[in-house]
Amino acid sequence: MKEEKNIIEAISETIANAVGDEDFTLPLAAWQTSNSQSGEINAAYIEEIKAYQASPTAPCNKTTALKLLKRFARKDFHEFWTTPVLEYLPAVSEGTMKLCETVYPHDEAICYAKKLIATLSVKELAKDFLYGVAHNAPEYRTALACYYYIKNLPAHEFEKKYVGSVVGKNGGFEDRYNENRCEICQYQHTVSREPKMQFWHINVDMEHFYFKALIPFKFDLNTAIIFLEEYKTLPHPIHSFADYEHFKKIIEVIENSPQNTTSGKLRRELKQSGLLAMTMEQIEAFIDMLGYLNILHPSDSLGVTAGHICEKNMLLPLSDRGYAAYPVNRWTRKHGIDYDSISMLFDGIYDSK
Repeated sequence: MKEEKNIIEAISETIANAVGDEDFTLPLAAWQTSNSQSGEINAAYIEEIKAYQASPTAPCNKTTALKLLKRFARKDFHEFWTTPVLEYLPAVSEGTMKLCETVYPHDEAICYAKKLIATLSVKELAKDFLYGVAHNAPEYRTALACYYYIKNLPAHEFEKKYVGSVVGKNGGFEDRYNENRCEICQYQHTVSREPKMQFWHINVDMEHFYFKALIPFKFDLNTAIIFLEEYKTLPHPIHSFADYEHFKKIIEVIENSPQNTTSGKLRRELKQSGLLAMTMEQIEAFIDMLGYLNILHPSDSLGVTAGHICEKNMLLPLSDRGYAAYPVNRWTRKHGIDYDSISMLFDGIYDSK
């Protein structure tokens, strides 16, 4: 009974996180962080970090840092939650792993993001994206979409995010809001009240950046900033026309797919083509990226390169099966390929059809 009660409390906390002050947390994570040892674990973590800050661990090289990040990614949450982070601190000193996300007040975050993209070349971003596709370098595949998300983000004031309605004390429905997340840009200025969870959140982001090129289904300003900051630390790859040619071949596979091909079916076709040296999870993220870049989309749903759209205004996916992101979750092959977007993004390599 005690275990069942803990599970129920964990689910309740998860819901509270979604509608309250913190980002949504997986039920397992909520269960672990809500148990009686949570305070002890966070206290031990704080002391661990104090010791590190007083006498920083020597940094490792980049290759070792990525191995440590991969080791972190392979651990289940319980193992992470119940063991020290000491083994990762060389990667923290090197810079690939982080202690926590740097967050700003809402208006400062937008101002910072706009200044951040002003330091970037959109042409280089496009070339890096193509390089990342051709050479399966995930860390080069997200910056282009993040740039356009920020570029097309309109000036706005903070608007608390509506998360749904619940039955109130008087029996009627009451609207609930997340007071820390903006409805317009999805920026969240409070990541977690749990110190050790802050370490977990930011390094899951790093895992997504370096190994998956995975942007959340609901694009948010936090992710755009984090990914662009990390992108700026990368070495400049050597581009070649072969990268462009490789991308053309991928587009040809999509062009030749059956009219009823969905993003889920396209994942299998791209894998079978042999053109992508990616895992299935990476291919899923790549297809999502083609949606974000406004290459695969229906006429009534556009990607971030075409403009900004709030989550509340997004149309429903064609199916409740699968996990594709907007707008490719509304796309099938019959909607076509947006060659105008390809031309705009990649400097006229593709002509409009």
